[in-house]
This record gives sequence, C-alpha cells and structure tokens, in this order.
Amino acid sequence: MKRPNGTGHVYKRGQTWTARVVDHYEHKEDKLLPKYKTKGGFHTKREAINYLPTLYETARIEHKPKTFEEDFRLWREMYEGRISEKTMEGYKGAFKHFAPLHKYKVDRISAVNLQECLDACKGKRTRELMKVTANMIYKYAQDDDQVNRNPAANLYTGDGESKHYEPLTEDELTRIEESGLPYAEYIVAMCYLGHRPSEFFGFKKSDYHVENDVPFIAGGIKTQAGKTRTVTIPPKVQPIIEARLAVEGTDLLFPRYDKNRKGEPTGFSQMPERYFNKFIWRPIMDALGIVGKVPYAARHTYANKIKRATGDEKDKAELMGHASYETTRKHYQTTTLSEQKAISDQLG
Repeated sequence: MKRPNGTGHVYKRGQTWTARVVDHYEHKEDKLLPKYKTKGGFHTKREAINYLPTLYETARIEHKPKTFEEDFRLWREMYEGRISEKTMEGYKGAFKHFAPLHKYKVDRISAVNLQECLDACKGKRTRELMKVTANMIYKYAQDDDQVNRNPAANLYTGDGESKHYEPLTEDELTRIEESGLPYAEYIVAMCYLGHRPSEFFGFKKSDYHVENDVPFIAGGIKTQAGKTRTVTIPPKVQPIIEARLAVEGTDLLFPRYDKNRKGEPTGFSQMPERYFNKFIWRPIMDALGIVGKVPYAARHTYANKIKRATGDEKDKAELMGHASYETTRKHYQTTTLSEQKAISDQLG
C-alpha cells in the first residue's frame, strides 16, 4: 500500500533497504525543494518501514522551531523578489502589530495569543492583513517541518468598518490653496483628482492625455478597475497640471524637488509617501491649524465632491477606480445634517 503523504518512504539500494523522510525545505530558483534525511542498511523492507517514525522524529528534533520573528524574516527573504515592494511593506507593517510575540517560538504561540494581537488593533483592514501575514508565516513553518499545526487559520478579523478618513472641508482646502506654501498645489490637485498618494506621485507626464479637447490622466493601481481608469481633469486644477508639464528635467508629473545640505537644487525624484507625510503634509497642516487630517483625506475629499455633482453613479465609480459605486458610497463619502435636511425637506 502507498504510504500517506508526509510519513516518508523506503527504497532498495543494492542488497539493503533505505528509509527516507523530508527533513526540511530549501528555496532555490523560486521553488521550495525538499531536503531528505535517510537511514540505510536495513536487511528487509519491513525493517526500513518500521524505522520511518523514528527517523521522522529525529529529523524534527534536529530541525527545531524558530521564533516568530525569525520565521517572518526567512519567509520574507524567500518571497521578497516575488511580490511587489508595496505589498511587502504592508506585510511588514502588519507584522509589527505582533510585537509581543516576536521572540516566542512558533510552536509555543496559540491562536489565543495571535487573536489578542488582532483585537488590540483598531483598523479592520490592518487586522485582515495581520491574519494573512500570520497564515503565511505558519505555512512556511509547516513546510519547514517546525510545526504541524496552523493557529492562524481561524483568526477573527471582526465585522467593523474599515477605517474612515475625515475629508478636508471646503474652508480647509481654500486655506491650503491660498497659503502659497511649498507643495500646497499638490494637495489641491490630489483633492480634485482623487488618486491614492502612491498613485499620484507615480504619474508621469506621459500619463496626461487630451482627446477631443478633454484632458485626463490615465492609469492607477490596486484593483483592475483602478489600473484601467481615466480621470478627467477639472478646470480648477488644469492650470496646475499645465504648470507641472512645463517643468523641465523630469518626466514625473508631481516630483519631489531634491536639494543638497546647503539647500541648493540637485534635481528631481519620485516623492516617497512617508517623506510627503512627514515633511510636507504635516508641516502644512500644522502651519494652517488643520487637525486630524491625513494624506488619504484628499481622496475622501474628492469622493465628497463627486457625490455633490450631478452624474451617473457608474461614471462616479469609474472616476474613483471602483468596480461599483457602493464601494465609493460606503467607504469614502460622508453625509452632513444639512445634506440630509435638504433631502427630507423635499418630502413635503
């Protein structure tokens, strides 16, 4: 009879029989290849089969479980070149929320321990990413024969809403526009185009098009609907776009202006999100006394603007890069009492 997977097998070599079990897996050319532990010299096939449990246990003892932190590092090194840098950054961020468990051996961590870390995190999207990260770590540990169970399989991420970012008010947006502060026009453009910060700073001048006298920016990231969308440019920000197109020395539409330690210009580079958040967005918000708003608020500001505009819901979803308007409505748009009153007043 064929032996079950994972219990090893035996084969004849010369006049004797050899027992063989998987000791661990190694990464080679984007593949996980098994490495075996063998024991030969058995006179009969039955003797070799009977020795398989002992050989397997010997391999497990020699291949001791590692810490949660070590296995995450090993898993990351294996997959770093196979997934996008942005996706890996998300996994790294999620793993930080497991800090209380980093130094524990993976075989000593229970589902309760993992769930406590998830429960301590407020954002539903982050909890979902934590669950994915923990599952991948334990899948690696299982493939490496460190554990025979996956405590992350049934973690609960909650039924709560994803985090909602407060949009900029019209007054706040006007103050930003009139401030004249460096990069303030970038924030204004973000509020009238609706792209995610990572999309916005990745656009090149070649992404700008004009067809039948209609200017638009093509492309995006994240979902298929986002990658293929076009965003027509409102008259309000057309002068900003034209000014950006006229800047020489860079093919980026919204670059960072680089300087040396003396403050002298040295060229352009793509704006890192963290740099924008720390050295541009926050100082501008602080200077203008705007509290509690993050860069992603610009996309929510745009969502509220298109809510007030007359138009088909499908077209509005296209502008946001969503497959359906329900996503736009549920996660991005807000409703004020005055807007609700304007509707109820029409009921007679």
